[in-house]
Amino acid sequence: MFSSPSKGFTLIEILVVVVIISILMALGAQMISSGSVERNLQQRGKILKYSIQYACDQATFQNRVYGVKFYTDAYGFSQFANNEWVDVISEQLTTNQLNDGMVFTLSIDGQRIVLPEEELQLPQISCDATGELTPFELIISDATKKHHYQLNTTDSWQIEGQWLDKDDA
Repeated sequence: MFSSPSKGFTLIEILVVVVIISILMALGAQMISSGSVERNLQQRGKILKYSIQYACDQATFQNRVYGVKFYTDAYGFSQFANNEWVDVISEQLTTNQLNDGMVFTLSIDGQRIVLPEEELQLPQISCDATGELTPFELIISDATKKHHYQLNTTDSWQIEGQWLDKDDA
C-alpha cells in the first residue's frame, strides 16, 4: 500500500516564511522612519504656509491688517484692531509650538531677525487689507540642523516652500 502524501506545511517551511516576513517588515520600518524628519518638516512648512495665506485672506475679507509673530520654536497670529495688535483666537489661526527640537530662522528684506523665546507685542510680518504680505524668508530646521525647509515670498502675495540642502542654509 502506498501512503498518501501528508497535507500541510512543515515546521521548516513556516520558519522560512516567518524569517522572510520579519526581514521585510524591518526594512519597511526603517524606510518609513528615515523619512519622518523630512516629512515632519515639510508638513510643518505646508501648515504654516496655508495658515499665513488664510490670515491674508481674512485680512482682505475683514479689511484689517493681520500679522504673524515668530518665536524660536513657535508662531502665532494677531490682528490690528482699535489701534492695537490683538492676538487672534480662532480654530484656524492658533499659536503653534514646533516639536522635536525644530527651530525657525527668519529674515526680512535680507536682514536676519533675532527671534525671541517669549511673548511679542508686534508681529514681524504682516498682511494688509489688500492681501499684500511683508517679504520674508523663513527656514524651519530640525534639531540636528541637517534638514531645512524654507518658506519665502515670491512676490507680494505668494508664498513658496522648498527643501534646502544642508550646505545652502
